[in-house]
Amino acid sequence: MTARRDDRPFLGAYALVAGLPADDEAHAYAALVDLGIAGIELPVASADAGSPWFRRSVHPSWDLVVTLIPTVMQRLGTDPAYGLASTDADGRRAALDDVAAARDLARRLADDSGRPRVRAVQVNSAPRGDRASVDALARSLDELGGWDFAGATVAIEHCDAPRPGRPFHKGFLELADELTALDGRPAGRFGLTVNWGRSAIEGRSATTPVEHVRAAATAGLLAGVMFSGVTGSPSATAVWGEPWDDGHMAPRGDDPALVSSAESLLGPDEIAETLRAAGPDLGYVGVKVTVRPPDAGVAERVAVARAALALVARAMGA
Repeated sequence: MTARRDDRPFLGAYALVAGLPADDEAHAYAALVDLGIAGIELPVASADAGSPWFRRSVHPSWDLVVTLIPTVMQRLGTDPAYGLASTDADGRRAALDDVAAARDLARRLADDSGRPRVRAVQVNSAPRGDRASVDALARSLDELGGWDFAGATVAIEHCDAPRPGRPFHKGFLELADELTALDGRPAGRFGLTVNWGRSAIEGRSATTPVEHVRAAATAGLLAGVMFSGVTGSPSATAVWGEPWDDGHMAPRGDDPALVSSAESLLGPDEIAETLRAAGPDLGYVGVKVTVRPPDAGVAERVAVARAALALVARAMGA
């Protein structure tokens, strides 16, 4: 399933609403309908289409990008051998079982709606270090290739790979290794998604995401781009925490709602350059942002999302 370049962006809504009380969260999801998004990025832990939360929060017009990353990080906290790239058979099986929940959601929504609604299932190349291998990841992808995802693309979301002498946030396989595991698999069914902020963290540079996007596109394996900002500026510490933190910082821009992210490395020029590197066959584009201060209300959060989405939509239409 390939989207047109002028498709509307997705929104990583779960990051935007994090920390809100339940009633405020419900109001926030209702307000997102007016932003004209293609849909939302949904954690696999929320992938129960029959739950009251799902029926209340996920608008029936929305498509979904289902992400495994919150589950992956939680599982790694108790089992360092967990992951699709694990050399440990039990760790790899546990990861496949979690992907199965996303598969089941994709199939149920397609059956209920009469059309595919899950655009992509974003998986990850955990675990870390010598517990992971390209061969193990390829074996997992082989198994996923036999599953019915109801038209969804299985997309490896690249996360920051470790670099000597500096801390990492996710620390999974190198981009080149992930592309190797994907090599030869059918386009549209498999691909790679670049999270802009995580690639910038890996390279400590705004150029690294563009390099990663270009590499995946050149290989014919680019599925999507998720625009999430980051800063390397120590002066932003009081608001955003340590430099190079994976905090889903909003992009910088002229909209007053983006004043707290003025030191973000991601801005209109970087968005446009990244999309140029992606080329015309990009499956989906998303925006994942949080807000500061953490106790910001619904109106402030929706304003940040609206401003960030507008920057990306403008670049997509250029």
